[in-house]
Amino acid sequence: MVETKPQHAIDSDAEYRAIEQTLLGTARGRWFLAEHGRRSRRLDSIMLEDAMGRLSHSLSQPPPMLETLRGELEKLSAFIGETRATLVAKSSAGKPGANAGDGVAAGGGSASAESLASDGMAPVARMLRMAEDIHELAWTLQAEELSPESCEAIARQSSMLYAMSRQQAMESERALQFAKALDDAANRMSVLLDALMHEINTYRGDTAPPPEEEAARKAG
Repeated sequence: MVETKPQHAIDSDAEYRAIEQTLLGTARGRWFLAEHGRRSRRLDSIMLEDAMGRLSHSLSQPPPMLETLRGELEKLSAFIGETRATLVAKSSAGKPGANAGDGVAAGGGSASAESLASDGMAPVARMLRMAEDIHELAWTLQAEELSPESCEAIARQSSMLYAMSRQQAMESERALQFAKALDDAANRMSVLLDALMHEINTYRGDTAPPPEEEAARKAG
């Protein structure tokens, strides 16, 4: 079955042609058609230029998601750095120092294992105190006769010192492993930030130049 155009479409086209022929028959009519075409083309050009300008502006600006991602990565990188600094500070706080030596000197004698475990001292400071106690017991044995109580005290202090040394070594190893993992995470974050900044700079049109050795190789 052959499809036919609606009658009103045929009538409209015929009417348009008739009016066009009428206008072309006079000088004013021809001027009107030429001016109408010029203004229509000018309006179309303005609309096209506006659309192209908006499209170019949108392409030259980085998407908001990139800026948001950049901010989150910078916050996460700063958090990793602060966590690592805190971990290193806590690990170094347990190292022998002036405060630990002053505490031993002020004690003036042997401290019990229970008091060392509950006085809030750092593990390394406790081990120093125990070593001082063993040293004091050794000097006492030189001046007095050997007694079972002294031997028991030395054995107890030595056992506690060994146990705490072993525990401190394990904690230090875990701290070092965690610090290494944080360093690796920080390096990965740095790579991501560099890639993100490259994308943002590409949108802005201010891409950084290549390194000197790469530029020299390309020039050669």
